[in-house]
Amino acid sequence: MGGIFSRCRCRWFNKGASCRCSSSSSNSNSNEPEYESLPETASTSTHMIAGAVAGVLEHCVMYPIDCVKTRMQSLQPDPAARYRNVMDALKRIVRTEGFWRPMRGLNVTATGAGPAHALYFACYEKIKKTLSDTIHPGGNSHIANGAAGCVATLFHDAAMNPAEGNVDSIKNLTANVALIVFYLNV
Repeated sequence: MGGIFSRCRCRWFNKGASCRCSSSSSNSNSNEPEYESLPETASTSTHMIAGAVAGVLEHCVMYPIDCVKTRMQSLQPDPAARYRNVMDALKRIVRTEGFWRPMRGLNVTATGAGPAHALYFACYEKIKKTLSDTIHPGGNSHIANGAAGCVATLFHDAAMNPAEGNVDSIKNLTANVALIVFYLNV
């Protein structure tokens, strides 16, 4: 994942250096750990736990900034809510409305983020491995990575949208899927 020259071995001599570089994929027998991914032997539950923890942490850290961004993008803001930048807005919100105001609603978002990101990570890794083995055995396939990302995003959004309050879109999707299934079975 680190690129073509991610692993280089150099030796220094009196008149210069001699380097031999190889990509990380061709040097998989190395004892050096690859920190950007879990081991290939990691189970689906390991990917789900990693995804859930990453998702909850990401949403908890970014939620106050997202709150400020939403307020700054409001079509009809309060005339007293004229902010110069994100930090100014965050300071003014905390000063006028209290410390916990930018965190209001985080509990619901974090509750939905855990399962949504667990599904995303597990689906992405499983589909990527399955498709990569089919398309390019023993290697990495951009098509497999893209397809895995698309399918994993569908699962993520199906779990996350109800947590974000987009219940109407889920009802419409469910009704449309029910009609398609009905017509396919007729």
